[in-house]
Amino acid sequence: YTSLTGLNAASTELSVTSNNIANAGTTSFKRSDAVFGDIFATSTTQKSSNAVGSGVSLLAVNQQFTQGNIESSANTLDLAIAGDGFFPIKTPDGQELFTRNGAFMLDENGLMVNDEGNALQVHPLNADGTSNFNVATQGLTIAREFPAAASTTGTITLNFPLDGAALAAPVPAVDPNDPTTYNEAQTFSLYDDEGNGYATTVYYQKTTDTAGNGAGNDVWQATAYVNGVVAGTAVILTIDNATGAGTGADITLDAVNLPTSSQNVALTISPTGVAGGFRAVSLTENGFPPGGLVNIDIAENGSVRTTYSNGEQQDVGRINLANFSSTPGLKQTGGTKYATTANSGGATYGAAGSAGFGTIRSGALERSNVDLTAELVDLISAQRNFQANAKAIETSSTLTSTIINMRG
Repeated sequence: YTSLTGLNAASTELSVTSNNIANAGTTSFKRSDAVFGDIFATSTTQKSSNAVGSGVSLLAVNQQFTQGNIESSANTLDLAIAGDGFFPIKTPDGQELFTRNGAFMLDENGLMVNDEGNALQVHPLNADGTSNFNVATQGLTIAREFPAAASTTGTITLNFPLDGAALAAPVPAVDPNDPTTYNEAQTFSLYDDEGNGYATTVYYQKTTDTAGNGAGNDVWQATAYVNGVVAGTAVILTIDNATGAGTGADITLDAVNLPTSSQNVALTISPTGVAGGFRAVSLTENGFPPGGLVNIDIAENGSVRTTYSNGEQQDVGRINLANFSSTPGLKQTGGTKYATTANSGGATYGAAGSAGFGTIRSGALERSNVDLTAELVDLISAQRNFQANAKAIETSSTLTSTIINMRG
């Protein structure tokens, strides 16, 4: 029976080693070691020096949470942890689990999930972009579409030439089809409620020119047209010939004059006088068309930023890591997932890269930490142990047979 415990121990070691070998290619798999202890059955009156062992028993099967090699992949949502920590996930039935397998993807609702449909969990963000660890975790959702926004404000910065004659008095009304009625024109797009662009043109008329660019101001008049129709009241712009400094003005485009838009647009025009020709320095406005998701960027600290086809970017969350006071105390649930136990302690969350937590590598996965050479050596050792214990049983059987066959 002593050798029988040895056979069972060798068989268990074979099973553990075989499981390690079988999962050599499993993402983020952690190899296990079987831990054995000897058995002694003694009484209080038995002399300790005469005690004979009764075999061996399995004490535990411990996983070794050493770092596996990190291998690059073509999927941005494939994540690997370089260092300590686990990704917190939640099953569809609400169970909280932890894993180092970062093979994630987006489901039909934009939720970041793994192959089994378990959702990656994150903490909501504070106003300053840090994670609020005092609030329960929630699934990380990435929108595939960025909604359109109607234009409501815009800023135009212009360089006006100091040289050049003014239009003859009386200054004519702007006629978009007659270039002689204005000096310069600038065309750009604004956006309505649905993100559709509509052509907007601002026409500039020089109404006063200071002779010889001497002391005094050049005066310009700006008029906005939308789709060829006046959309706002003309405003006056002045340029100081001595310094080139300009005095701007605001044009308000009324929503009633804009196609399919419910928002007024306030255009701020900022002019500057220069010796060169007319030039539009910059144009900024807050409207944009709808956009589709084109890129997801996940930094080493876990911050997630999305970029859309309309040029807009959005910080959608931060992936934090979980750690435990005793990782070997975690309960294996299959699929390289773990659940907390009394031995592991509760999860402690922290930002990736902070003290006690590793960094996150996007576009990469952690391979298993199984060393096939070492496992094959363990396999041979377990086989020899099994053979030796079997030989002991065979020897015991031979001795018993000899005693039975003894004749007086």
